[in-house]
Amino acid sequence: MKDDSCFRKGKTPRRPPPKKPPNNQKDPVGVYCRVRPLGAEDEECCIEVISSSTIQLHAPEGFKTNRNGEYKETQYSFKRVFGVSISQMELFEHVAQPLVDDLIHGKNGLLFTYGVTGSGKTFTMTGSPGQGGLLPRSLDMIFNSIGPYQAKRYVFKTDDKNGMEVQNEVDALLERQRRENNLPVPKTPSARQKLDPEIADMIKPEEAYKADGVDEDSSYSVFVSYIEIYNNYIYDLLEETQEDVIKPKPPQSRILREDQNHNMYVAGCMEVEVKSAEEAFQVFWKGQKKRKVANTCLNRESSRSHSVLIIKLAQAPLDADGDNVLQMVPYRDSKVTHLFKNYFDGEGKVKMVVCVNPKADDYEETLVCSSDG
Repeated sequence: MKDDSCFRKGKTPRRPPPKKPPNNQKDPVGVYCRVRPLGAEDEECCIEVISSSTIQLHAPEGFKTNRNGEYKETQYSFKRVFGVSISQMELFEHVAQPLVDDLIHGKNGLLFTYGVTGSGKTFTMTGSPGQGGLLPRSLDMIFNSIGPYQAKRYVFKTDDKNGMEVQNEVDALLERQRRENNLPVPKTPSARQKLDPEIADMIKPEEAYKADGVDEDSSYSVFVSYIEIYNNYIYDLLEETQEDVIKPKPPQSRILREDQNHNMYVAGCMEVEVKSAEEAFQVFWKGQKKRKVANTCLNRESSRSHSVLIIKLAQAPLDADGDNVLQMVPYRDSKVTHLFKNYFDGEGKVKMVVCVNPKADDYEETLVCSSDG
């Protein structure tokens, strides 16, 4: 594992120090490490946090030694190491909050977790009752920031080429009426629906975060999509299908395409407009449950599949009266997405949380995981 500094240009001897890079140049990846607690007090530990940026792996007792009969002690450096006592709120403040702030101000961002099974990836990203993870806290901050400036539902409308259209108020009203009358148009979950008890305690964090400098002369809307990548196939976890309990059918694979701005997107993927953090997380949770069904049907293992929640924030200016969204006008289209290409090419920030389990049984897998990262 390399420290974040490896991505910066070094100084050349006997030359003036390099100039500060312009604002459009960003560090490609910020890599963090989170060490989860041991499952039992008597478990053997193979990871030691030796500084705020470095961990050391100790070979467990009985592990193969080198030629000199000694254990090999390996150190890995990160942008920051979070020990077992780090709270979900503190982790959010360090890792996700800056990305959400960037999103509100029109910049892309990518956040993902990495680690072996049982290392704490799900807890870090999703959380547990009373201890919401990075995702619900990020959603809460988004809606705390844009809440007063949200457009009415269906004013913004996604197209099939990773773009966005703005409908006039009359067309948006007609679409709302069509959906309410149960015509064959995909329905979105209502924000007034009762939250799934499994997720009710994950949504509202102990502290409400809000981005500064939100453009009050603009209108906003949030769309979410949820996909799974398995064996190089892409599946839409929000696809509306008739479930056959006796003979469940695997979902249809989607195609990865590039739009006219060279952004990667999943063609034909369902994008759901959401108006609150609760509604957004409810959509996510629905996809999670569908993922479990699909995993059983396709006989795939969780460690070999990757789920990707895409949050798209649409923004458009209001008219002079501040009442209506101006149509077909350029606006900033920002996404928190796991479609890597543009992010590693420098388009937006990337942050990764490497989750590790310090128990000795996971030593070899953790060693490989840290080396790959």
